[in-house]
Amino acid sequence: MKKIIILNVILTVFIINSSFLAAENSYNGNPRTIAHDFLDLEKDFGAGSAEYSAINDLINKASARVTFKKNSTTEDAVSTLLQIDTLLKEEGFVFKQNYLLVTGLKKKSIDCDNYCALYIAIAEVMKIPIVPVYAPNHSFLRFYFDDGSYLNWEPTQGRPQPDSYYINELHISGRSLESGVYLKTLTRQEFLAVEYNNIGSHLILVRKYAEALLYFNTAIKLYPVFSSAYHNRGTAFYALNRSKEALTDLLKANELDPNRASTHNTLGDIYLDNKEYEKAASEFSTSIKLNPSDYIPYNNMAYVMKMLGKNNEADSWLKKAQAIKAKYGTKKNSVD
Repeated sequence: MKKIIILNVILTVFIINSSFLAAENSYNGNPRTIAHDFLDLEKDFGAGSAEYSAINDLINKASARVTFKKNSTTEDAVSTLLQIDTLLKEEGFVFKQNYLLVTGLKKKSIDCDNYCALYIAIAEVMKIPIVPVYAPNHSFLRFYFDDGSYLNWEPTQGRPQPDSYYINELHISGRSLESGVYLKTLTRQEFLAVEYNNIGSHLILVRKYAEALLYFNTAIKLYPVFSSAYHNRGTAFYALNRSKEALTDLLKANELDPNRASTHNTLGDIYLDNKEYEKAASEFSTSIKLNPSDYIPYNNMAYVMKMLGKNNEADSWLKKAQAIKAKYGTKKNSVD
């Protein structure tokens, strides 16, 4: 009987010590990760202790089950990334357009930037060589090997993709690649700029244009070739009837990324307001070539033709606009 009691005491002590060690080794928010930094910026939009705890919990779960090998092969890297993908799916996360991480954590619906933030938060604690990469209106991940080569990982698909996939699918221009606008590995500062841009975009959607400008200003300061931030700041300026500043930003956005259809459309709007009809028609025409499924520039072309006294052409463009709208629906917003 005494031996049983002693054994029970030993087991109890062992369990207590094991629990203590587990708690001692668990991640509690230090060191801070990029996801924590995102939440810091979103405190005014509802980020609180529950969201920070959710990040910490996710990192602890990853640390307990995700394996990472130093000197990883391609197969090892894919295995590590797939394990993170599986964990996020088991936690209930699904892909959906969403600007704020706090909203994504609450609703379990996250966009590409949110996905990258969660992957990188796990990677920062586990010392996995994953970094963010930016493409037009899209973030993805890059796993770096010891020899400097890399594997791209598309978190919304849970699989690798080559650079050519993003160039072709997202219509990235050679000019944007040469100037380092897209497919360049982002620094931590530049990825924070993506978050500032997202918050500004959220504010545009709720029509807080002046507040949005502050976030776009910071995004551009942190990431000077951030085409999307220039486009969005130009959009905010235009909504505030500050057309001169809007034009400057939109021309800069177009210089950095000439293949962004929405930039051409808003430039057309400004030229139309200024009665520069030929310039407006050129921009709307380019917008249509880049994104034939958006009915808005067709409608704008109809208005330009009417102003030029070309009523037959105006009627033709209006019919095209109606057909495109019926086929593809309406575009929700012009922010990126």
